[in-house]
Amino acid sequence: MNTATRWHLLRHAPAVVVQGTIYGRTDVPAKEQDPALLRGIADRLPENAVLVTTPLRRTADTARMLRDTGWAPDVEIVEDAFREQDFGAWEGLSHAALAEAGAADYRSFWDDPARNRPPGGESFADLVERVSPAVADLNGRFGGRDIVLVGHGGSIRAILAVVLKLKPEVALSLEIAPLSLSLADHFPGAAAEPSWRLRGVNLPAGS
Repeated sequence: MNTATRWHLLRHAPAVVVQGTIYGRTDVPAKEQDPALLRGIADRLPENAVLVTTPLRRTADTARMLRDTGWAPDVEIVEDAFREQDFGAWEGLSHAALAEAGAADYRSFWDDPARNRPPGGESFADLVERVSPAVADLNGRFGGRDIVLVGHGGSIRAILAVVLKLKPEVALSLEIAPLSLSLADHFPGAAAEPSWRLRGVNLPAGS
C-alpha cells in the first residue's frame, strides 16, 4: 500500500456568539482556551504538518492558539472551499426566533435539511460538493504528508462524507464537537485498494 496522506480534522474552538445563533458564513472570533487544554491538543498533532484554515477568523484564531503552545506547522494554507455552510438570510438569527416567526421556508427546510437550501444560502449537500475537489487537490499536492485542517463542524462532516462515501443525510447526523479531532488516511494507487481509512471521529480534545 502506498504512503498515506494523513488528515487531522480539528473543529475550531467555540465561537463568540449568543447560544442558538446561526453563524455559518458570519465571521466571528473564537473564544480563548485554557493553555493546558491547548497543549494537550497540540501534543496530538504532528510537527511539520500542512496547516489548513478557512477565511473565517475562528479557524485562524484556533490555529494561533495552537501555535502559541509551540506547535509548529511547516506550510500554512487558507482554503476557501472548507469554509462553513452558508445559511443565507438566516445568518445572525436564532433557530428559536425563526421557529417562533413560523416562516414557511423555515418549516419546509426541516423536511429535508441535508438537501434544502435556506433563502440565499446553500444546502449541506452543496457543501459536500464544494469540499470534495479541494480534498482531492490537497491529496495531490501534499501526498504522503500530514494535513491538519482547522475547520468547521459542517465542513468536517462534509469531508467525512467524502471519506466514507456517505449520503449527505447520513453525514449530517455525525457529531463534531468544538476542538474535537477526526482522523483519516488517504491512500493513492490502484482502485482495488481502499482509498481511505478512518481512524477516529469526534475524539475529545486532549484525550
